[in-house]
Amino acid sequence: MTNMAQPAAVHIGATPSFHTQPLLSGLIDVPGLAYRVRATRTIDECTMKALRGELDVAEMSLATFVKARERDDSLVGLPVFARKLVSQYAFCREGSELSGHKSLAGRRVAVPQYWLTAALWHRWYLGMHGVDTAGVVWCPLADDRLAGMSYPAGVQIDWSLKGRGPADVLRSGDADCFIFARRPLDMTGLRYLSPDPAGEALALARQTGVVPVTHVIAVRAALLRERPGLAGALVELYTRALHHAAQEVAHEAAQFLPLGDLEQDRTRAALGEHWNEYGWKHSEPALRVFCEAAVAQGMVREVDVDRAFLRLEP
Repeated sequence: MTNMAQPAAVHIGATPSFHTQPLLSGLIDVPGLAYRVRATRTIDECTMKALRGELDVAEMSLATFVKARERDDSLVGLPVFARKLVSQYAFCREGSELSGHKSLAGRRVAVPQYWLTAALWHRWYLGMHGVDTAGVVWCPLADDRLAGMSYPAGVQIDWSLKGRGPADVLRSGDADCFIFARRPLDMTGLRYLSPDPAGEALALARQTGVVPVTHVIAVRAALLRERPGLAGALVELYTRALHHAAQEVAHEAAQFLPLGDLEQDRTRAALGEHWNEYGWKHSEPALRVFCEAAVAQGMVREVDVDRAFLRLEP
């Protein structure tokens, strides 16, 4: 009897993190799915490898994925998203009179890249606080990831700080605020923009019902056409990895975050038991908010959410 050929292993790209470590370690299995994981150093690297077709499946910047979908439909998004309470990651100098996003009207705000996912979320927060983002002077510290990006008419962009670090431009006074999705490595002489960043971030999430999505798992559309059951198997794979990570994250981080278990309990109490789950039902509200923001801010003309992302549940 001739054995049926097994499907080739799927090549996955992932940046090391708690939710991808189970995949990188080969701890998670899904029947009928063979996979190999290639570790990438940064989300930039992983995103660009996906755009060049070097990976079958990859964790990508959500903003770059949305822009790439405007150009062609070679990638499809799974309802597998990384989430962060982005609003907390805004910083200024110690002694600054600034206090919260509402105080940034007319200010100079540094961003790693203008079209970074976190920057779109922060501009959405500014709008929620009644700040006209056209009145803010945006200071990108690097060129955007994709070449040939355009910028909306009327937006003030100052490229003079390109190549410098966030702490440097804040301490020197060349920028009033720096926004991102993580804090600067050296916080000497700096502080959070909000006097209560954690409380404000949780309050915004409860008020809006949105926990921002920042990264998406993208798959080559051609591969999905060749292997009809693959999308569901991949969602199951990532879901199992996420659940494994949720059980182990406090233990693994205990040397640095000794109250990690209690913090997980507090987070679930504040945001709901399923705040970090994968699947379309849990992801759709935040995803649609982001795509509407990408259109409103002029990054893309439109986003066909129902074609760009698969409506799957674990």
